[in-house]
Amino acid sequence: MALRTWTGVGFVKRAPTVGGGAVDLRVSSLTPAHARWWHSRVQPIIDQDHARADDGWNWMLYVPFTRLTGKLLDRQPMGYAVGLDGLGSGQSAPCAMTLLLGRSPALDDHGRRSTFTWYLTTAPRRALLELPEYGLDEAHLPKALGRITLDVAVTHSLNHRGHGRVGLHADEEGGDALLDWYLDRGMTILPKDTSLPPGPRRFFSPSDGRYCYYTAEAAVAASRSLDNLR
Repeated sequence: MALRTWTGVGFVKRAPTVGGGAVDLRVSSLTPAHARWWHSRVQPIIDQDHARADDGWNWMLYVPFTRLTGKLLDRQPMGYAVGLDGLGSGQSAPCAMTLLLGRSPALDDHGRRSTFTWYLTTAPRRALLELPEYGLDEAHLPKALGRITLDVAVTHSLNHRGHGRVGLHADEEGGDALLDWYLDRGMTILPKDTSLPPGPRRFFSPSDGRYCYYTAEAAVAASRSLDNLR
């Protein structure tokens, strides 16, 4: 499969809904305001579901990493919010967020450039239905938010000379179900005890069989599968 060019791939602009329609999305840079809103409105609902891998996350602590300098700047940290657009309030309420290391060695080939997905979260169904900022009913619930948010990382990689390559670590709290979800998206598991890329240890936990990655070819296939939503 031919590789995509590394410029000009747009983010997904809409999501299919439970009722068969679509809702508009807007992908924007993650801001402290996004983090504050998520921390006060969405995270408390997430924290009631202890089966979720993002139970207990604190985006108020994560967002400042996008503004750090020094060695971390070499990794080009970048955050994105996926917002539900066109709401009655005129706002774009985040329904998913991700924090990336925009320039990181590929997990399967340390000589190639990749994007590393550090954090990724989506709003639970309950939040989407109950929070007035969303203003959604059952029929307008967006589907595929996890897949769309993972695509944000792929799109960033495509547009920043990574050819779509993405790596991540499937949180242990997500168990086999989370690992299987990434496999179903076309990612490959890095074998346990495989050497990880060089760099600050705070970016990578030991190689435990839960690191997943997109090859360039698999990333392009995943990206093209969402072209009807761009």
